[in-house]
Amino acid sequence: MDLYFDNAATTRISRRALDAYNETSLGFWANPSSVHAPGLDAKKKLENERTAIAASMKVAPASLFFTSGATESIAATISSLLFTTPGKIIISKIEHEAVASWLPLLRQYGWKTAELKARKGSVDPEELKEELTPDTKFVGIMAVNNVTGAIEPLQELVSVVREFERTSSKRRIFFFSDSVQALGKIDYSIKELDIDGASFSGHKINGPRGIGMLYLKNPASFRPLSQAGGQEKGKRGGTENLPAISALRIAVEEWMDGQKEKNHRAAVMKERIVSGLQELGYEILSPENSSPYIISFASKLPSEVFTRMLSDKGVYVSSGSACSNNAKGEGEKILLGMGVKPEKARNAVRVSLSNSTTAEECEELLRIIKEC
Repeated sequence: MDLYFDNAATTRISRRALDAYNETSLGFWANPSSVHAPGLDAKKKLENERTAIAASMKVAPASLFFTSGATESIAATISSLLFTTPGKIIISKIEHEAVASWLPLLRQYGWKTAELKARKGSVDPEELKEELTPDTKFVGIMAVNNVTGAIEPLQELVSVVREFERTSSKRRIFFFSDSVQALGKIDYSIKELDIDGASFSGHKINGPRGIGMLYLKNPASFRPLSQAGGQEKGKRGGTENLPAISALRIAVEEWMDGQKEKNHRAAVMKERIVSGLQELGYEILSPENSSPYIISFASKLPSEVFTRMLSDKGVYVSSGSACSNNAKGEGEKILLGMGVKPEKARNAVRVSLSNSTTAEECEELLRIIKEC
């Protein structure tokens, strides 16, 4: 049987999400911006979906904006800095390329940049505190690392920034968190964290590709480079992908329903895989405080070779983030940013679970890895 363990790259769309996509495509085909009856029906459907997703995430509907995915949400947020007077932007060395790739352009426009170390996968709040300066305008720290599953101490990091605002800068610093691997997979509350912006992607939680969300605590503080047709209250132009939004709503509801039990189940399977790998002599690269859905380990061969060997046996894992196969070296760069030795970073393999992963599949995974 085929064993799919690359869910951090993408998940299969769920049957209910696919049904919602098809039903909305056929039943609400009009443009939500049109003022005729079918258009108004589509507009009502759009807002109902937004309200339902916001309820699942326990945020205000007005704070959610639909995009084509997390990469666009990130790009819209960071590119908006070009409208402001240059200041300082701080991110971590383990950010996804969707965030990190903006630094060279910002530097061209006069921005100061800083990348925080993440020893053993976590950004140290004290190091963030040392980097904060009166001209700091933006801090971007991901919630869960896509390569290792490391869970960042966002509560402490945000607290450091807010304290600096009160005592030194006297103005709001925009705290952004790439939260693609967090939604539904860890104990995560945007509202309690007091972050200003976050990005999400539907295809990481059994939704369709091409749909994501941008969360903005205070939408008035955000000015996109282009409003285009003014959709999404002027924050993201273009005709809304209503069928995908409906499917996303189902996906969010499915992941959030019984979240604690599902995450506990994933944690049990992860523990079994980790112990099995260690028995086979593999070193686990994921830190102890990491997502129950992601395991990174150092193979005994170059990661590309090992993943192809597994693929030949019907086991599908990743040599890092899926994007790193296009932008070569991203997964390795993230591991080096954690302090992993170069030879181990080059051999890193990522195994990632989903809600549909079974204990039997985990045992078969270990058996085949032993064969390899």
